[in-house]
Order: sequence, then structure tokens, then C-alpha cells
Amino acid sequence: MKTPWFIKTEETFTEDNSLPTAILGKKFAEETFGKENVHLLDRDIQENVTWVYGKTENRSKHTEELDNFFNACFSDKASSVGYHFINIFTEKYSYFKKLLRYIDSPKKKSVYVTDRHVYVYGGKDVAGVSLHDFRYAGISPKKLVARIKENDANNVFNDDSFLTSGDRKYLNGRKMLVPVLHFNYYSAFSRQ
Repeated sequence: MKTPWFIKTEETFTEDNSLPTAILGKKFAEETFGKENVHLLDRDIQENVTWVYGKTENRSKHTEELDNFFNACFSDKASSVGYHFINIFTEKYSYFKKLLRYIDSPKKKSVYVTDRHVYVYGGKDVAGVSLHDFRYAGISPKKLVARIKENDANNVFNDDSFLTSGDRKYLNGRKMLVPVLHFNYYSAFSRQ
């Protein structure tokens, strides 16, 4: 289970610790950060950097610690990102127009389109709107999706195939995080 924006091994090691980072293997952590900085009881080496046992060092601890690390990462991400569901029946029209201006803006965004919802993320909060509500109100959801796709700044995708099966497990049904991870995933690779 390798997720490029969270895990570092000997093959993928970089000095960038801006994202939560797990160093795989006690031996590798000691070689990289020094024996005096790697402790059994306190797994944090630096801010945003922790270490977990490698598979060959302690398989049961490796799996448990990696699960804990991923759960913490996804929970932290979920709590740090605001989610705003825009109900077209109860929100003010001005709020909906603001969303449309944002969708049309030149700012880079990840837009996750499912058969029922559209989630838009551009670096701060996620806005979600129900396509079913559009259908119910007599508005064609295809028009909204077409408008979103017209803007080159919108990175539109319809599936979460870029996620590993483990990542999907840690989402715990929080689909609003998919565009956040997509945005971070492609931002991480564009920096390299």
C-alpha cells in the first residue's frame, strides 16, 4: 500500500516534509535521522515525520501502525478542510452565483463528478452540489457539468482510480475528500 503523498522509503526519500510522512522501517529511520532521534515510545522524529516498523522488522506492528498513520492522515485532512453542501432549494441565489463564478475562475481546481454529486476543491474548502436536486428542479445537470468542463483550470475527473484500495478504505465514505486528495496528488507530482 504505497500512497505517494504520505509514505517514504529508501527509494522514494526526499527532504520535503510538508505533508504527513511515515518513514518505513526503524533501521532506515535511524540511518536517515540518527539513532538518537528514533525512539520506540515516541514515533515522531520531526514535525510531520513519524516512523513505523518495516514488514521484515515486525509484520504485525507494521500493519497496525500503518493503519493508524493512514487513519490519522485522513482524519486530519477531513478536519482541516471545510465542506459546504449547496442546496439549490434553500440557499440564496447569490451563493449559487458565487459558486458559478468560482467554477468559471482561472484558479486551478479539482472537480469530482459522480452520477449524483459534483465536488469542487481549489485549495481551501470543498463545495458540493447534488445533481439529483438539479434534475428535480427541472435544470439539466449536463449543463452544469458542461460548464465545468469548459474551463481549462478545472481538472475534472469522474472516478477515484488514482486512489489505492487502501486509500478508499480510509476515506470511510467521505467522498468530499476525493477532490482534495486528487488536488494534492497532482500538485505533489507537478513539484517534482
